[in-house]
This record gives sequence, structure tokens and C-alpha cells, in this order.
Amino acid sequence: MNEVSSLRQRRFEALYEAHKLEVLAYCTRRLGRIDAADACSETFLVAWRRLDDIPPPPKTLPYLYGIAGRVLSNQFRTLRRRSRLDAKLGALGVPVAPDPAVLVLQCARDQEVVAAVRKLKPKDREIVMLYAWEDLPRETIAEVVGMTRAAVDQRMHRASKRLALILEPGAESTAVSTPPIAQKGGT
Repeated sequence: MNEVSSLRQRRFEALYEAHKLEVLAYCTRRLGRIDAADACSETFLVAWRRLDDIPPPPKTLPYLYGIAGRVLSNQFRTLRRRSRLDAKLGALGVPVAPDPAVLVLQCARDQEVVAAVRKLKPKDREIVMLYAWEDLPRETIAEVVGMTRAAVDQRMHRASKRLALILEPGAESTAVSTPPIAQKGGT
């Protein structure tokens, strides 16, 4: 092994060790544990191939989340095909595997929240999940999803209003906090 490939391998190993748990958690919250491990592995396979394109910290993790998001899109297509097969098997009396989120979240209220988040538009759902589950700042979310910070803020605001209406159907549309000055007609 020459010096360049040895440096490349050490750089990748450091990248993997630094971010494997975050990428695996990102994938696990969106898929089942086994599928998440596959998605995480595939994410780092792509990272290995594109090692020279990976930005330095603090942009490394958002870049890996972007790769993982594309890998997950492919996984979701596979899962849709699998769900069609599950439906056929269900008709034959074979039980369908439970939703991964239900296995992770045992509290009934948590399950209600997951169901409400799933009712959001896919892009809004991803933004909310990056914010709430990955604990990313909105600037970083904007980088991951390829939007401006203002667009992310607007989508977060709308998504939180939708979630409030889904989770508390009787709640007023002012369930999302509005600054007092705005309530009085100010700016």
C-alpha cells in the first residue's frame, strides 16, 4: 500500500469512527434496525468513493446526512415494493412486521406524534426530523436539504402549525406561539 492510499484509508477510518453512530441513529429513526445498518453501511461506502468531496468539520456530518438521505430514498423504494409483497402475504394469512418507529417508541403519545409527523409533506417531515431527532441547527438543516435558512424557518413554522392541529384538533390556529406584538397588529 502506498503512502497516498494509506493516508486516504486513515482519513476514512477517522471519518467513520467520528460519525458512524450519528449516521446509524439517523437511519434507525427512519428504518428498522437491520435496514438502518444496511443504509449506514451504504452511506459510508458512498463516502469512501467520494472521500475527496467530503467537506471538513463542521460540514462533514450534514454532508453525510445528505448521502444517507439519498440512500434512504432508495431504501424507501425497496420498502414500498416490500409492502406490496407484505400485502400479498397478508392475504395469505402471514403477519406483517411492525413499523420500526413503534418498536422504538413505546409510549402511546410518542406513537401519536410519529403518526402526525408521517402526515406531513415529505420535505417538511425531513426538516422536522432533522430538527427534532437529529438536533441540528436550522442553518445546518438548510444545507442538508438544499434550501435557504428562511425557507427552512417557514417550513418549520407551517409544519409545527399542522402538527398542532393534528395532535390537538380542537386547538385554535394560534396554538403555535405568536409574538404578543404580532397579536396586537404590530410587526
